[in-house]
Formats: sequence, C-alpha cells, structure tokens
Amino acid sequence: MNSSRVKMLKYCTLLESSSYWIELDMNHFYNEIQRRLKNVFLYRLLSAFFQDDEINEIKNLIGSAVLDSEVKGGLRWPFGEDSSGSQYAVTSVWHTTAKSYGNSSIRLKLRHADRFDFRSSTGEVAQEANLKMPGILSQLQEQTIDEKLVLKMLEDNLKLIWDNCLSDGSSSCS
Repeated sequence: MNSSRVKMLKYCTLLESSSYWIELDMNHFYNEIQRRLKNVFLYRLLSAFFQDDEINEIKNLIGSAVLDSEVKGGLRWPFGEDSSGSQYAVTSVWHTTAKSYGNSSIRLKLRHADRFDFRSSTGEVAQEANLKMPGILSQLQEQTIDEKLVLKMLEDNLKLIWDNCLSDGSSSCS
C-alpha cells in the first residue's frame, strides 16, 4: 500500500484566495475534505482511500461552489454541478465565523453559524454562545464551598461580560 494513501495530506492552491486540502485520519477511518474559501468550510466524510481520479472529482465538485450570502449555508452550486458523477454529492454546507475571548477565570466563544442540509432541504442560521467559568467550577467541586468567594467570582465575570459585550452598542464582542 502506498504510504501517501495512509497518511494523506495533499495540499494544492488553485486560486490566490482559495486552497484545498484532503486529510485521511486512520484513527477514525474517515477522510475529511475541506475547502477554505474566505472562512467557508465544506465537510464530506468518506470511508475509503482516495484514488487520483477520485481526488480530481472531489476538487472539481468543490471548485464549482459559488459564494452566495443570499442562500443558507453561504454556498451554492450551478445547476447540475452539485454532484460529481455518481460517487460524490454535496449533502450539507456550513459557514461559521467565531470569536473567542478569555482570561484565567472566564472563556467566552461567540459563533455565527449558517447551515443547510440538502438531503432534508432544511437550514438554519444561529447565533451561539459558549461560556465557561473554570475558576467557579473548580470552587464548586471543592469539599467545602466558600459561597462568598463563588458569588464574588460570578459577579466579577458577569461585570466583565457586561462591560465588554453588553453595556453599549460599541461592544468589542460583536
């Protein structure tokens, strides 16, 4: 077996603003094809090794995508170009942008996700927030909880969020 097939990381630049890469993860037996074009990612899970003609089919399929902010998922394909022969077809599209903020006591991740599933013809646009407060969590896991300390930490974290993200229209978290 060709070792490049087992540990495949093939990278080719087709345009200045776009790049393709194909990865094979042997630990989970799946391949992940990704195309990055101005923060747009396409994912397609496959369960076999790629032959050269398959790689070309996948590149052609991904290359025919058109950025379109008016459609769910942020990408569309010209009529008849959403599949490559009978082997590969686009099943879903995700376009996400994320910002992360943090310090030693708080981690905040804000994400805008635009998703579309071609199989069910459903899509969604979501604003998501993930807040982690490891300092408070570690205090809550202690045998004896210092309630005043936990409340003070929570107050400080909420003040930080309010001051930087919520207090006025010019927030740094948007």
